[in-house]
Amino acid sequence: MTHYLVVTAIGTDRPGIVNEVTRHVTDCGCNIVDSRLGIFGQEFTFIMLLSGDWNSLMQLEITLPLRSQEWDLITMMKRTERHQPRDYPLSAEAEILLRDEPGIVSRCTRHFSDQGWDIHAMQSETLEQAPYNLLKIHFELKLANDAELSSHETGFADFCRTLGAESFHITFNQRRP
Repeated sequence: MTHYLVVTAIGTDRPGIVNEVTRHVTDCGCNIVDSRLGIFGQEFTFIMLLSGDWNSLMQLEITLPLRSQEWDLITMMKRTERHQPRDYPLSAEAEILLRDEPGIVSRCTRHFSDQGWDIHAMQSETLEQAPYNLLKIHFELKLANDAELSSHETGFADFCRTLGAESFHITFNQRRP
């Protein structure tokens, strides 16, 4: 039987650290099913979905905390189940460019949540410039119920104007029955 484990590693970015982590995962007999890596300041974060038999995952759960101390990493692990995709008749990609200030990302995520959207991916980046910094945010969204596209498009545009966005766009992909 295949088991699944989510592992997050955070530490100072340096050449070879990702290889050390992935090599240890492989040495324990686990497979990397999915992964994401990001650099934030001088730190990196590495998130992996691993699969393996019970013994392989247990070996990793026991040995990774000790290896992480040697590598000066913080790691977290959680057992999970295989992902069961949901049926989403509507998906969208949205991008907003606006003046950076505290609370903007939260306001955006609240807007999408209030409209019934599931946020499947989000990436934000601060663009430093004078006289103020800009924030560029990209969302991948899914909607579980069929909805009128024009109302979502209008609602998004109104929301972006309320925020004073310099630019914005949303692209919809509606699944055909």
